[in-house]
Amino acid sequence: MGRNTSRITVSSTDGAVNALLGGIPPTGRRAGPVEFRYNQGEDQFMILDGTLEVPTLPVHHSMDNPAPPAGYVDSIARIAARVAELCPWLLAGTRWFFDPFSIHTPSFYRVVRHEGQRYLYLVMIDLLCRPLESEITVAGTNAHTHAYRSNRLYFECDYLPLAESTTEGELVLNQTIPVTWKGESGEGYMVHGIWMDADINKFFSKLALPEGKRNHPYYPLTCKQRCVSMNALGQDGPDLLHRARAFIEPSLDRILEDLQSAPFSELMPLFREMKAGVPADIPRTWETLNVRAELNEREQKEYIVEL
Repeated sequence: MGRNTSRITVSSTDGAVNALLGGIPPTGRRAGPVEFRYNQGEDQFMILDGTLEVPTLPVHHSMDNPAPPAGYVDSIARIAARVAELCPWLLAGTRWFFDPFSIHTPSFYRVVRHEGQRYLYLVMIDLLCRPLESEITVAGTNAHTHAYRSNRLYFECDYLPLAESTTEGELVLNQTIPVTWKGESGEGYMVHGIWMDADINKFFSKLALPEGKRNHPYYPLTCKQRCVSMNALGQDGPDLLHRARAFIEPSLDRILEDLQSAPFSELMPLFREMKAGVPADIPRTWETLNVRAELNEREQKEYIVEL
């Protein structure tokens, strides 16, 4: 879902895969403490209790072709079955849809209604082979990716607000955040764009977290797809996002105006004003949050997040 669009087409799917996902018992959803990690590039992952085998996948697929490549659905079914076995809480109650824009990042979703509003629970599994963390079983080519096995699952899972307007086979996001472009820096070939998304993530998350809580690189409240969104890990539903939107969205124009002129700081007057008005029970949700950095077996930094 890398495109910045308000519409997600979910019409290309498969009944057998959805039946498999629908068979995951709700009691399989994770209860109790949650632990996950980020690598030094700040990609989110989990260490699995078993091995996930990822078959070879086609490298190329036309973005104009809504039909999956030959054999692709069977591969997704095998991956989904194994993920459902190793961490059923992640995919319980979801449906799979084929996105021709990101065939190496299969997406799973369910729609949740909370206090009269619709929210999207979206899981995206990253099937990119990381050779230093994987055992390659079949070498890739120019046309097909490596087949490999690994006990690391790279993924994202978020809650995003949905608009009430619906179209058959399509989900429409409630995008309340305007374009987050700030400008450019550098000269000649070294020009690069500047976006304020990272500062927005800090602003939103620091509002919700207890004062002084260390959280980097984990940001519970974020700006994704121009929505006020929430990392779904450790959450039973979209209740916290629903309540956070109530005190964030009325001030969005002011937040973006301040971040346009200066990077985020907890000393910003607007932040201090809004922080004082956050309901006390929201920061209590993350009182037990613990983030620590360690070196892995390759002496690369990893962040361990405990909720």
